[in-house]
Amino acid sequence: MNEASTAWSAADTAPATDAPGAQSTLARLRQVERFMFALIIAIPAVSVAFLIAARWPRYWMWINFEDTPMTSLEVGVMYTAALVAAACGTVHYLVGTGRFAARWWWLLGAAFLYLGLDDRFALHERVRDHILAPAGLRIPGLPMAPGDFILLVYALAGLAMVWKGRSLWRARPAIRVWFVAAVAVSAIAVLMDAYDIHLLSIPAQRLEQTLEEVCELIGQTCFLLGAWAALGHAAREALSRP
Repeated sequence: MNEASTAWSAADTAPATDAPGAQSTLARLRQVERFMFALIIAIPAVSVAFLIAARWPRYWMWINFEDTPMTSLEVGVMYTAALVAAACGTVHYLVGTGRFAARWWWLLGAAFLYLGLDDRFALHERVRDHILAPAGLRIPGLPMAPGDFILLVYALAGLAMVWKGRSLWRARPAIRVWFVAAVAVSAIAVLMDAYDIHLLSIPAQRLEQTLEEVCELIGQTCFLLGAWAALGHAAREALSRP
């Protein structure tokens, strides 16, 4: 068993302190966790409903394009996930539960920060449109436009990173549930984004792009929820130490 999983196992089996002050702090921590879980779910859900309703029947106008309120919402979620992941790594570092745990969470935070910048400034779209697509690079036999395979590279890199840290996000059921959901929904979003929408009619293109953006946001939100659950777990571990 590596040092990360050992640290998590020790935290899960450590006896809870009987000090009234510590018990009160843990109770407040649970309250904050529940409130933040509800808030993290509610804000994106209400925001998307508003963006669709505000432009109905042209529901896609504030969702589909790069420079829209939906992009700002997604960037905000990813930036928040980056901060929470960085905070989780910092708690691991301060408590001393293993360098692997701290570094993995810091690296995950950096990845979310990059993805937020990519979404805001359309970095991978620029690489696709100015380098890959003009060269006609594509994967033969797949219904993807030239250059869109770059999304599969992103997805494989993300899967490798999540798998590397499996001993950390398996530590608490809430973390595991949210991370598995995030990977599943994000995979659907990547496949929808990579699909060559020019094979569809214009109304179908609008619907497909809207659903893809919504899936992206759901996946990002699930990652944020998993990171928040991990931060609460790390804080609980810190409080249980003498």
